[in-house]
Formats: sequence, C-alpha cells, structure tokens
Amino acid sequence: MSERGAISRLLCPKFGGYLTFATLDVGKESALGQPTISDLLNVYNIKQIGPDTKVFGIIGKPVGHSKSPILHNAAFRSVGLNAVYVPLLVDDVANFLNAYTSLDFAGFSL
Repeated sequence: MSERGAISRLLCPKFGGYLTFATLDVGKESALGQPTISDLLNVYNIKQIGPDTKVFGIIGKPVGHSKSPILHNAAFRSVGLNAVYVPLLVDDVANFLNAYTSLDFAGFSL
C-alpha cells in the first residue's frame, strides 16, 4: 500500500498476479497508493505486461512526483520494446540494489 507498494500493483501481471486494484479517479481510492485505471492502461500499459517484460524504474525518495514513467513508457511503446518504467520508493540504495538483482530488473534512474 501507499507509494511504497506501487511496485506490487504495477507489476502484478509480470509476476503471475491475476488482478490488481485501481481507482476510477484520483481522490476516490479505497486504499492508499491505488493508481487510476487510466494510469494503469495509458501510462503503464498494464495489458501488455507479462513474464518477459523488462522492468526499469526511477529510484529515490520521494518518487511519486516524477514524470519519468510517463515519458519512458511512451517511448517504450512507440518503439515496441517489451518494458515498463515504474516509480520505486527507496530509502537505502545499497540495500535496494542488493535485493533487486534479478535480470527482470534491467535498469534504474536516480
């Protein structure tokens, strides 16, 4: 939940999740950190995310204000790259990089 839990909502289909929760509109969330349905579809292209999708992201604290996901995901979509760019709230960069060493995570901006 909240900004810290965004990764679980946005990457749900990549890791075998059946569904995720979203809100119809900003300010009408039933839980902290729910993205809008519009963002899931239009910013994160959630219908195209699958097991082979590479993950890129912006790491920092805070990250919710960043426009990077809008920019990068539009670029990925325009060139047909099977990738998604997500915001990742990170308190400790070294610990984060030790935890997220999977090849599924292809790169980070900070």
